[in-house]
Amino acid sequence: MTAFVVQPEHYDVARLRGHCGGPSWDIEPTRTALLAHDLQPHYLHPLSAQARRFLLTQATRVLAWADDHQVPVLASGPRPASHLTQRGLLGTCWGMGLSPAQAAQVALPRLAAADVTRIAKRSYSAFYASDLETELRRRGCDQLIVIGVYASHGILATSLDAVARDIQTFVAFDATADYTARRHAAALDLIATMSGRVLAGEDLLRVQPAR
Repeated sequence: MTAFVVQPEHYDVARLRGHCGGPSWDIEPTRTALLAHDLQPHYLHPLSAQARRFLLTQATRVLAWADDHQVPVLASGPRPASHLTQRGLLGTCWGMGLSPAQAAQVALPRLAAADVTRIAKRSYSAFYASDLETELRRRGCDQLIVIGVYASHGILATSLDAVARDIQTFVAFDATADYTARRHAAALDLIATMSGRVLAGEDLLRVQPAR
């Protein structure tokens, strides 16, 4: 029996615009990578159909912006376990997690492309027991844009790990989602006051390379 059980609710993500904020960092495409965090169908299934469509529409727009500006795209997902003990404490909290087949699935065709670097992780943060930092350093990136799910789990944890590594994190609030509006808003507030900049997708789409 798992310890954590969450009941998803329907809410309008667009209403969370007031939770934008954070450091006055500017996105510079030549320093930036985009992380699609846990955008597997398994994780999106609990969301309402409307919330799922909204998230995927916004994520598609952000991915197109990244392609237009030669921003590298990475996609995180869990490393499948064959035994519960391989999940560590996450096993007692959430169970076995995704099967290998579920972990290989992506919610958007763009994330299946050969030029997308897959990041296999072992816990909430995409940095934990993964190659994410190595991939960013190899590309000369010290900025990371994060989209996906869940804001109060992996996205918050990833932003905290990023700031500890001197990597500036930008979270597009309307290209992320959570189980409830309260959890989503709380995560955005924590990120904006501790570990990154929260902005709207439309603000991100206006970013142009420095001339």
